[in-house]
Amino acid sequence: MKSNFCMTRRRFLQCAAAGVAASCLPFGAGAASTVAPGQFRRGGMVYRPLGKTGLNVSLLGFGSHTDHAYKLPGGLRNILSPEGQARRDRQISKAIDLGVNLLDVYEHEGQWEPLAKLVKPKRDKLLISGAYDNPEFIGTNIDRLAKLYGGHIDLYRVRSETVTFNTESLVEQWDVVRRAKEAGKIRAIGIACHLEGPMVSALQELDGLDFLFLPYNFIHAKADYSQFLPAAAERGVGLIGMKPLAAGSIVKLDPRFKSDTNPENSNFMLFNSTPGSRAILPAVVAELSKTLNQLPDESLPQAAMRYVYSKSFLSCTLAGMFDDQFVQDNYTAMTRYDQMSRTEHAALDAARKYTLLAGAGWLPEKYQWLEEQWRA
Repeated sequence: MKSNFCMTRRRFLQCAAAGVAASCLPFGAGAASTVAPGQFRRGGMVYRPLGKTGLNVSLLGFGSHTDHAYKLPGGLRNILSPEGQARRDRQISKAIDLGVNLLDVYEHEGQWEPLAKLVKPKRDKLLISGAYDNPEFIGTNIDRLAKLYGGHIDLYRVRSETVTFNTESLVEQWDVVRRAKEAGKIRAIGIACHLEGPMVSALQELDGLDFLFLPYNFIHAKADYSQFLPAAAERGVGLIGMKPLAAGSIVKLDPRFKSDTNPENSNFMLFNSTPGSRAILPAVVAELSKTLNQLPDESLPQAAMRYVYSKSFLSCTLAGMFDDQFVQDNYTAMTRYDQMSRTEHAALDAARKYTLLAGAGWLPEKYQWLEEQWRA
């Protein structure tokens, strides 16, 4: 897909306003505490309470998506090749050794059985998070998942991208989920949403809601100004962040970052030279390059992860990690998340300006809803 970099007058004014507003604020102005109530460290890992559930989750969680480079073709589920599965098992094991205790798993990624086998010796020390991503009856889905993981699943969520929460089918699903929790098959129940409206509806209409999954990163941070954050806090609902690197697209904003795997938007390049594409203003590219070069010991993805970790309203941030470097970098960023410098904030600001000028084309097409719904 060809990116459209044409700048409208409205977008130009948005960019200008963002730059002026940032320049008028002193460093650290309005900064909230980075320490959540009940937060503690064990080893190098930070743990935070998940709402009122009584569960303490690691600040970094292991995401459910798998590396597309190792997926086998065909079938209803995404199955990894033997090499790809061995890599993923090694990365999850490394994350557990570093203190990660929340592991998310999708059936359509073909990971229910492999993860259950991998974590069986340490099952009582880990929190497994599953989702309803199968057309079968939701009660059957819960029973199969709980059976695989020793009789219960720790977190279970209903996924909703566009629907509201007053539909009969969804209310019926939620009733089944609540009864499964009462029966001891689930410890905490929640939803995952792409839109703010359904989140607010969920807080108002779903009895027994324990947690919410929401998109959050330093670019898509509309949640900072939304009505559901104070509503969630008032109800004691835990919040888990997803898309902290915008489906890997933030990785591509740093040309210095090297990895043996690629994000989904691997065709996008910071310095776009595709014939027929409109170039970003040279001064904006130069500003981003300059600020990145002032981070000799840290990548833009690490700074981006530390920004998300610093938000005390998030109990955990789920990140897709496709190689050992991602696991180590995300952990290292977490260990000093509360010590961000002016230079790091400047790099994030430069990246915000660049992506605002680029429009939605810097994201994979299936994730451009982030730009439409969550751009701050």
